[in-house]
Amino acid sequence: MRTLIRGALAGLVLSVAVLSACQRQSPSGEEGPSTPTNAEREAEIAAETLAALGGPASAEQRAQYEGEFQASGSIDALGNAEGAWELTLLTDYAQFARPGLGEDGGIPGDRDYRERGMRVVAGPLTITISQQACTASGVELPYTAHVLFEGVAYQGCARRGVIEGERPTWASLLPELMPAINTCVARASSTPARISFASALDQGEVLVRMREANGSRHECIITDGAVSVYEPLSDVDRRNGEGDPEFQPGGPRPAARNCRTVEPAVDRGGAQLGWLIRTSC
Repeated sequence: MRTLIRGALAGLVLSVAVLSACQRQSPSGEEGPSTPTNAEREAEIAAETLAALGGPASAEQRAQYEGEFQASGSIDALGNAEGAWELTLLTDYAQFARPGLGEDGGIPGDRDYRERGMRVVAGPLTITISQQACTASGVELPYTAHVLFEGVAYQGCARRGVIEGERPTWASLLPELMPAINTCVARASSTPARISFASALDQGEVLVRMREANGSRHECIITDGAVSVYEPLSDVDRRNGEGDPEFQPGGPRPAARNCRTVEPAVDRGGAQLGWLIRTSC
């Protein structure tokens, strides 16, 4: 079953990639095909995705996709970094959150149960979930999720059920962001520095925002493993969700004050990376 799903989804990704390549290779001086709109792109990808899920589900297959789901990831369906995202799919609402970029969602329609997965449309989101083992940072989850939004097909890992009180923040993918964070912290002139926001960008770049010990704020961009941008930030230049939490790499436990709580930040294996400082009031 997993082999069939992988083959079908791989075919979908290849089809989208070939289509994109064809659109880019218009000879110089000739008028090529017009760039498709987000709606046109979504309609084409959605049709391909649905076809890959096979025919109508049996009662046993349908049971695998009922109830609530939670999913997260940091790439699109072609393997490009798109920044951390998280999906919460309830029976009466779906929420798609991208720290730093806000939230989107809607009321789900009827679920379309198929042999190899389920698809549902919720407002601007087209959500597909397949029972395909998905590994992220050494942790294996039983489902793979695709979220189609604004012409981009996001891909991630999913599980059944929703952990109450859990919400995505920029630090949701902290272990994956640590190499870039460490490189930026090494550039700081006043330590210890606290990271207020970090996210993967296009072309493998990573953006890191931090506050040095002297109070100055800087934006650092890592390109090919090295600092390509390191510039000061004004106090009014803040991204949505920035600063909650802050992350302090390594070192002794920082003091908790001014409505702040401090907790250990750990990697996927449980090793401590540093400290998360969260707003508590």
